[in-house]
Formats: sequence, structure tokens, C-alpha cells
Amino acid sequence: MRFLRKPQINAVIITLVSLFYGSVFILISGHIEFERILEHGETLNSTFWNGWSDFLRQGNMKFLGYAYILTALVIDVITFIRKKDYDEYQTGILEKGIIIMGIALVALFPVALILFLSDPNYTAETIILLVVLHWSIVLTADLIYVIGWLRS
Repeated sequence: MRFLRKPQINAVIITLVSLFYGSVFILISGHIEFERILEHGETLNSTFWNGWSDFLRQGNMKFLGYAYILTALVIDVITFIRKKDYDEYQTGILEKGIIIMGIALVALFPVALILFLSDPNYTAETIILLVVLHWSIVLTADLIYVIGWLRS
């Protein structure tokens, strides 16, 4: 994957996906239709799921959206300050990270199915939790990677 040698390509892809997720989270936060999906009377006896549902219902998704956009901007600033390409070692690490996160995304589908089957009322919460977990890990790993690259 020769295109991975250019850090700007990595930064642009991370930024585009983060802007998408961030915008969606900001737009649905506090939206009446989204809140209606989350109103199901706490059918699970789980403080985690009921707390996550309350977090979403109170419109706190916008903070995750802002955090995604801010993190992507930090990655962009670091990437565009340093005008050096990745070497072969760094490109290999980035390739392995992309493969691992792809496998993790595929592994989340059976988890989502099991959670959906346990209580279909929490479908929106389940999907959003899996998206938040996946993209938060991707952003955190990429930020650590870029900071490490800046220090090298």
C-alpha cells in the first residue's frame, strides 16, 4: 500500500470519517425523533444500558461529536506541521493497525447480533455504542501513532 507512505492521506481519511461521525452525533443529539427511538421504559435490568440510554437521551452525543472533530484536527495539525513521509517501518505499523481495526469491526457484528437478540428495544443504543467504541479506538490509536511519529 504505497499510498500509506503519505501521512496526509491518513490524516484526510481520518478527518473525513471523524467529520461524518461528529456531524451525525451533533445533529442527532437532542433531536426529537432520535429521543423517541430511545424511549422504551428501561426494559433491561442493567445499569450500564439504562445509563447509556440516559446519556444518549440527554443529548450528550454532541460532546462525542465535538471530541471526534477536535481529535481529527489535532491529527491534521501534527501531520501537516511535519512534512516528512512515513518510512517503511511506520507504513508497516499503519497497515497492521488498519487490518486489526478492520477485523475488530467485523468481530463487532456478532456482538451486535447477540445484544440485539437479548433485547431489541436497545438496538439504537447498541449500534451507537459499537460505533463509538470502534471509532474512539481508531482515533486514539492514530493520535498516539502520529504523536510518536512527530517525536521520531
